[in-house]
Amino acid sequence: MNTTMTKALFTFICATLIHRTGAFHTSFYSIKSPVAREAPISATPLAGAKKSPHSPRTPFFSATSDDDTESPSTPTHPTAESILDEFHQSELPFRIVVIGNGAILETTSKLGPTSKSSISPKSGERLLTFASEDQSFEFHVKVEQVCKVAFVTTKRRVARFLSENGTPICSLILGDRSDEAEGWFDGLVEKHGDEIIM
Repeated sequence: MNTTMTKALFTFICATLIHRTGAFHTSFYSIKSPVAREAPISATPLAGAKKSPHSPRTPFFSATSDDDTESPSTPTHPTAESILDEFHQSELPFRIVVIGNGAILETTSKLGPTSKSSISPKSGERLLTFASEDQSFEFHVKVEQVCKVAFVTTKRRVARFLSENGTPICSLILGDRSDEAEGWFDGLVEKHGDEIIM
């Protein structure tokens, strides 16, 4: 091959390379143009890509505020009505002793099966009533007058309901001597203590 043909071939190859390189640069800079750089980036993750634990899609903190977090409920202070309701729900027999002015009434019965709360039409006081099915037995307690409940577990299981000045309103003596019944009463004392001040 003579020198002329060699130079022509070399010139042709160089021109071809320059042409292709220019096309590559044009394509490259069109991708890196300001318009392309300002285009929003899609938030859709690539297929098969692992989600980073610090991804913006995963918040560092829960959206639930502290106010929305369920907190343990504060136990309510027991009342005479709630204590008597526990006796009612036990379905155990009790020796009911009521001491009045000049008279004492004693009887053995379950507190129920009927239990209802009402307002006395005469005094306007709140009453809790326990009655038998045929209402031949009714036991009315003016629960707002009960200011203290004292539990006794020495010889017999007894709950004494006392007024503000300490005078007895009524006493409930557990009439069932079984281990199950006495265990229920002891659990009541363990739950509330030896006495409850209303």
